[in-house]
Amino acid sequence: MNKYAIVTAAALVVGMISPAFADCDVRNADEDKQAKCAQKCDDEFISRKMNYGANQAEVAANKKACDEKCGCPQNSKGL
Repeated sequence: MNKYAIVTAAALVVGMISPAFADCDVRNADEDKQAKCAQKCDDEFISRKMNYGANQAEVAANKKACDEKCGCPQNSKGL
């Protein structure tokens, strides 16, 4: 029983600490330069994606390249 309690407590601590190390969260763009860069990538992506005549493959490739440049490749994982 004690083993399970220790494992559960460790999992909860890790779960609470993990979000604190998220570097590329665009909601922190006021404080974090990397997040500011990621926010610019997102803004450009959304703006270009809404363009009717845009080549969507090119838009996605540009987003991936921008995220790589910012050091946030996980932001364009689902594209």
